[in-house]
Parts: sequence; structure tokens; C-alpha cells
Amino acid sequence: MRLIKVDHIINFKLLGHGDDPLDTKKCHIDLNALRAREDAAIRRAEIEAERIGAGVTTEAQSIFDALSKTLPVRWESTVIVVLNEVRVSSPYKPENVVGGAGAANERVKKVLELERKRMQHGRQ
Repeated sequence: MRLIKVDHIINFKLLGHGDDPLDTKKCHIDLNALRAREDAAIRRAEIEAERIGAGVTTEAQSIFDALSKTLPVRWESTVIVVLNEVRVSSPYKPENVVGGAGAANERVKKVLELERKRMQHGRQ
């Protein structure tokens, strides 16, 4: 479709009528496919909502987001749970990491350190 200013039109000629794109006799709507798309969209929205911490600071959410890029994480109230075993409590620093196997615990601490350094550089 092109839009043309009326003052640029010198003349026009009607060549014929095309098919009506809104003809309901020729339309087919697959309700099952629409419901499946709706269900998938709702599931995606619910998953995204679970990734947002309730009652946490922007900094805490940034740390959660950074951890989620490389590790499975979830919120448990205001505590970040990583790998279903490592817990990170406010103020979300390496010394606030508890639980989990040694390697998992150290990995979470390392990611926290790197994210805090990145956040500090962003403020300067």
C-alpha cells in the first residue's frame, strides 16, 4: 500500500473490484491454535513475573538478573536461591552466600564479585 497526497493525483481510473479481504465466508480461524498461543503467552508472562523480586531493590534485581544468565535462580521471598541449594541474602554480597556444594558456593561468590565490580564501574 502506498499513500499519495491528494494534490498529487491528476486523474484515476477504476480497473475493477478485487476480492474482499474481510469476507467471512473465506476466513478460517483455528480456535485451538489461538488458545494454544494464548496459553503459551500466559506461561511466558508467569515465568517472567517469577523472575521479578517482590520487595527487593533495583540492585538486588540486577544481581539476580546477572546470576540468571549463567545459573538457574529463583526468588524465595527476598532471598536468591541458586542451583536450588545456594542462598544469597541481602545485601547480596559474597559474604552473604550460604549453602550448597563448595564449587557451587564459590561460583556464586565469584559471579557476585564480578557483578558488583561491573555495577561500581557503571556508577563512575
